[in-house]
Formats: sequence, structure tokens, C-alpha cells
Amino acid sequence: MIPSPRQKTVSPLIFLLAICSTRLFLHLCLQNYTVLIPVLQKEWQMSNTAAGSVLSAYHTGFLISIVAMAALSDWVSPKKVFFYSSIAFAASSLLFAFFSRSYLSAFLLRGLMGLCLGGTYTPVLKLISENFFSTHRGRAMGFFIGAGSLGHAGSLAATGWLVARYDWQTTFVLTSLGPILGAVIPIFILWGMAERKPEPQGNMLKKEVLANRPALLMITGYSAHTWELEGQRSWTPAFLVACYLAMGLNQDQALQSGAVFSSVMYMMGVVSTSAAGYWSDRWGRTAVIIAMMAVSISCSFSFGWLIGSPILWVMIVGLAYGFAVIAESPVYSSGLSELVSFNFLGTALALRSLIGFGVGAVAPTAFGLVLDITNPGEIQRTLGYLPNWGWAFSMLGLVALIGPWAMLRLRSMPESRMMAGGKK
Repeated sequence: MIPSPRQKTVSPLIFLLAICSTRLFLHLCLQNYTVLIPVLQKEWQMSNTAAGSVLSAYHTGFLISIVAMAALSDWVSPKKVFFYSSIAFAASSLLFAFFSRSYLSAFLLRGLMGLCLGGTYTPVLKLISENFFSTHRGRAMGFFIGAGSLGHAGSLAATGWLVARYDWQTTFVLTSLGPILGAVIPIFILWGMAERKPEPQGNMLKKEVLANRPALLMITGYSAHTWELEGQRSWTPAFLVACYLAMGLNQDQALQSGAVFSSVMYMMGVVSTSAAGYWSDRWGRTAVIIAMMAVSISCSFSFGWLIGSPILWVMIVGLAYGFAVIAESPVYSSGLSELVSFNFLGTALALRSLIGFGVGAVAPTAFGLVLDITNPGEIQRTLGYLPNWGWAFSMLGLVALIGPWAMLRLRSMPESRMMAGGKK
């Protein structure tokens, strides 16, 4: 497409830097509640199920918006969806920081945050598909997903550092300032950027998406991946706090140490998404997905049982877990973009989000429910922390086994050679 006089040409590198920077700053507030769960449970009188439901409210809001915005990007400019969603999320993060003072207010406002964030994800994946050829698309999506992991890591580290010095209310406010910068970056760098206009063709929807078996298998695998990822990321900071409490640290020390190590685990995701994107460009999408999910599932079946063990073992398994649990995320996105026509990619991403993030939205609450079942109230009151985490983490791994199964099915189909230049 030839840019009009009002349009500017942005190089792929500048485009990638802009969207990655935006994602990083927007995500700097996303872990402030997660780190503070042990504190807020006492302040707001929440059970583990209730604490998990606040996280699920966010995921549910995110699910609604990500489905709507993904489908919308097939009909209107995905760039504009990205811009306005960034601004809305910055505003919602400030509302959460200033007005979340009880379980109900946190439940509603965290849900609003999720409702505003969806437009900063799937429309950008479509923009990446437009700006990068298939041979480089995996690593480009890997950098974009990795930027989110870096933002999560920064959120964890900042929350842990701040809560050791200020109260939780101040911590909420200070960690919610990053999204303001994230909302400004794309306006200055990407506004006026030339882009491909949407060309919706509704009469081909069933053939291109709903009857596309390879794409549906990719969506199935992604859903299993999202279940494991969202459950693990939602509860790992609290688990690590419990590990440090079991070592004899006091609550403030355990909170800070748990937040720091959680941030390191997120940093592993920054490396892994970039690496997995590159590996999938070189060796194939399904091969990398199967390998990474094999590692993460093994960690799910072992991580929760390590409470009370030497912290070195927790760190070793935790680092492997942090590396593998998100590594395949950009590979799933790259693969789906190669199995579906560009004109229907937004709709395909919407369907993937509806199923995948719908499953992921339930995972934190299901995890909390298993914790409540396997940690009787008398134990919690007596010990002051939860001693049994193995069953909850193992539950994540059990469901995640669907992912490798779906990828093995996809590898057996001739359409799998449409991905990564024929490398499956």
C-alpha cells in the first residue's frame, strides 16, 4: 500500500521497539495485587478462593475485551484499537490504585483493568503479521511477548521493594504510574503510520476459521498453555512467600524475597519467548511448543511439593518453570497467523482468545479452590501460612497435557508445513 501524504513510513525495527516499550510500561502495574495477596487477605478478610477470584475478574475482563477487540481489528484499524486501549488501561490502573479498599471494589476495578487491556494485545499481533515476513515473525512476536514478561518482572520487583518501605495503598499508587508512559509512547511514534486497511469477507468465515482443523488444534494447544500460565503466574508469588516463611523469615522479609524471586522468574520469560520465537523460525513451530510444554508440565508436577525443601531446589525448578511456562506463547501466535488468511486473522485470534483466556480466567480461582480444599482452615490459622501447594500446581500440569497432544496431531497433518517455511 502506498502511504498517503498524511501517512508516514515506520521501519519494522522502530515499530517493534515502540510496541514493546508500550507493552512493558503498561504491564508495570499488573503484579501489584498478586504480590500483596498475603497482606490483603488479612486486611480484607478474603479466603484463597476469594483472593483468586479477584485475579479471575481481571482475566474475565481481559477475555471479553480481547475477543471483542481482536474481531474488531478485521473491520477497523488495529492501530487505533491499540492506541485507545492503551489510554483506557492507564486510566483504569489509576482507578484501581486509588479506590480499591475492599474485596468488592478490588474485584470490580481489577475486572475493569482487564476490560481495558485486551486491545493492546491481539490487534498488535495482527500488526506484527503485517510488518514481518513468516521467516522473522516468530522472533518478532517473541520480543513483543517478552516485553510483557519484562513488565511483569518490573512490577514484581517494584512492588516488593515499595511494600517494604510504604503501606500497600501507596504501593498501589506508585506502581500504577508506569501505564501513563505506556499510553503516551505509541501516540508519538506510531500515529500516522501507514498500514494495510482491513478487508473483511464474512462469507468465507466458516471455511477460514471455524472449519480450519489445523487452526483449531493450534487454538486447543494454546488454551492448555494459557491454563497453566495464568494459574502459575497468579499464585507463584504467594507460593514463594510461603516458602520463605517456612524458612523462618518474617512477613516483610518473605514478601520482599518472594517478590524479587518472582521477578527473576518473569525475567526468564523475557529470554525464553525471544529464544523460542527464534528457534521456531529455525526448527518449526510444533517442535518447539512440544519441547517447552514438556519442561513446564514437569515443573507443574514438582514445583508445589518443594515447600519446606532447601531454597536452592525451589530456585532451580522455579527458574526452569519461569523459562518454559511462557516460552511457547509467541510460537502459538506465529503458527496461527500462518494457518489463517490475513483477512480473518483478527477473528481467529478472537476465537483463540475466547477459548484460551476463558480457560485461563478460571485457572486462578480453581487453583485457590484446590488450596482451600487441601489446606484446612485449622492449619492456616495455626501455622499462619499454607503448607500444601503440590496438588494445586499439579492440577495445572494435568490440564496442560492437552497442549502437546494437540501439537502432535497437528504435526501429522499436511497443513503443518504452512508454518515456518515448511518446518512444521
